[in-house]
Amino acid sequence: MIENVIVRLFVSDTDSFIEEVSEEVRRDRLYKFLRKYAWVGILTVVTIVGGTTYLEFQKAQARTEAEAVGTAIINALDISNLEERAEELRKIEVSNSEAKAILAMLLAAEEISLENYEAASASLNAIFEDPSISRVYRDMAKFKFLLISHGNVEDNLILAGFKEMASPGNPFRLLAEEQIALLTLKTQDIDTAVDKLKSILEDAELTDTMRQRVSQLLMSLGVDPSSL
Repeated sequence: MIENVIVRLFVSDTDSFIEEVSEEVRRDRLYKFLRKYAWVGILTVVTIVGGTTYLEFQKAQARTEAEAVGTAIINALDISNLEERAEELRKIEVSNSEAKAILAMLLAAEEISLENYEAASASLNAIFEDPSISRVYRDMAKFKFLLISHGNVEDNLILAGFKEMASPGNPFRLLAEEQIALLTLKTQDIDTAVDKLKSILEDAELTDTMRQRVSQLLMSLGVDPSSL
């Protein structure tokens, strides 16, 4: 009986000793592992913190640049003299593609006012041929380019450009449709032009301003819009 108790105590002590040794071994291995690979965790933390800091720096830098460009544009547009206003806009440098597009269109508008159509066309052409610029800005530039191309580019090429812009989903679709109608009138194809104008009036995306303009055009052609 006593021998059995001694044996159980011995086994119990042995198990405890083995557990303690195992625990020490595990702890020792853990310490060695941490000493060996702690740099990985530190690097990860530094990378995350550094990356966040860099992103914040980039955001702050972009905000500062945007404010500077915005101020420069406002100051330029405040100039009353057309030549001087255009010259100040030409001096502004931007790196952001969207801001570049807006600046180019503002400059094109000034060039048009000065009747520098070649320079205006060059500014607009640079926008809609740049794939890094958002589609909406490229479409806007193309529309303006086609508008000022009358007399400088063959009508069939202008018409082809507007037909391309009149495709579904294009934000300038209805405006392009209106220009197609006007170009059709220029060829004396009155019936086709009237049909095009009627289809515009029936479009669900038609704005009030455009409705008024198209209605007036139809009335000038002897068509009563209210009868449609």
